[in-house]
Amino acid sequence: MADVAGLIKRVGERVRAAGVGPVMWCVVLLSAGLTVLEMFEYPAQLVATTVLTVVHVLCLLVLPFYPLPLSVAVAVTYVACAFLPDMSGASLFYGMWVALAAVGRYGRSRWWWLLPPLIAAVRWMVAARAGVPFGDYATLLLSFFVVYMFGRAMSWRATAIQAERDRLRYERERDRLEAMRRDARAASRIHDAVTSDLAYMAMRLDYERSRETNDEQHAALFDDLYQRTIDTLVEVRTVINMLDRNDDGTDTGKQHDSIGKGGNGASPRSTIDDGDTERTDDDTEIGSSAAMPSSYAMFPDRVRDVLGHGDRYLAQLGFTGDSTMIDNLSKRKLTDADDVTRERESAVIDLLRELYTNIAVHGDPSGEYRVVVRRSRDGLSVDQVNDIAEHSLLPDKPHSGKGLPLHRTRFTALGGSINTSAEDGTWILHASLPTSSDK
Repeated sequence: MADVAGLIKRVGERVRAAGVGPVMWCVVLLSAGLTVLEMFEYPAQLVATTVLTVVHVLCLLVLPFYPLPLSVAVAVTYVACAFLPDMSGASLFYGMWVALAAVGRYGRSRWWWLLPPLIAAVRWMVAARAGVPFGDYATLLLSFFVVYMFGRAMSWRATAIQAERDRLRYERERDRLEAMRRDARAASRIHDAVTSDLAYMAMRLDYERSRETNDEQHAALFDDLYQRTIDTLVEVRTVINMLDRNDDGTDTGKQHDSIGKGGNGASPRSTIDDGDTERTDDDTEIGSSAAMPSSYAMFPDRVRDVLGHGDRYLAQLGFTGDSTMIDNLSKRKLTDADDVTRERESAVIDLLRELYTNIAVHGDPSGEYRVVVRRSRDGLSVDQVNDIAEHSLLPDKPHSGKGLPLHRTRFTALGGSINTSAEDGTWILHASLPTSSDK
């Protein structure tokens, strides 16, 4: 009994896997039953006729599993019986109709169009040999074409339904990808626009509260502001993680950014369309310029503005170093720059802001730093070198691992790269964006 139950279960699974609906099975079973009934009502005179009829019925029963090959088998048995010198036996019309409908439904090649006229020609030859007037079987010949066209109509309907499903699936995937891009842009914008300023505020507050003072109220105020800044940083990191969908949004703050960490990490986004992260004159982060909005300034001027702000920002924290812009191209009007060029320039500007924040957090104030930006016919490049501090100037800064990986992903999407290394206590970064191929 267990074997029988297992066999029935496997047959049921195979039937469901065939993807054929109950209507098809009802038609097949009805056609097979009518053919068997004809076998008993009109017994065949030849054994070959009986054998071919049995094979015909068996092929018909298995036809839903393999429609095209078994439809051909049904047609072969029909033609073989037609050429036997035996006018008795089952007509096999029911099975032939089902086979032609299946060919119309599942056949994709143009050669399947030859099957209905071939079957009609065979039937015409048999009727002509028996001396049957053409008018008596003209309707039968027409029925072969009708059932085939019915199958074709079912095929066209299935194709239309599948096309609609594919369209809906495509729209869902497009909306999902667009939502992912929006989240990635939001994460990058929050990281670039907020965390650098918060880190600067925290370090300045930490510096001010560490100075000798007898004013306990000021010390308490600095402590409170410092703690609130750190708490805000934690919340911002949590939001970035949630938008970037890299974890469940939980950030304990027990781990902190490290020069060696996150430098070689990769963002989970394969493509970040970050064109919306262009800074406006309302931005107040490192390197922003209220006097020269990025939408109006030339790229070299924007870079020098960011470098100047970055140097002053680090000098206030006790760092020593310099930043340089090397422009080997002649000045070009803004109208000469296309959207791709502006996106590349924006990526470099945003990276520079991130670099100054990283130097402030992880660099050694007793050492020196250097930032060099180059523009040439080959493209744009950024080089950064600074000494690594043994202890971070902002130990309470929560870990995110999003800074450089987000920029690395953006550079990669634009055809560039960001490479980092730490050697003998020195942090080295080289970023490059080649000239667009269409220029």
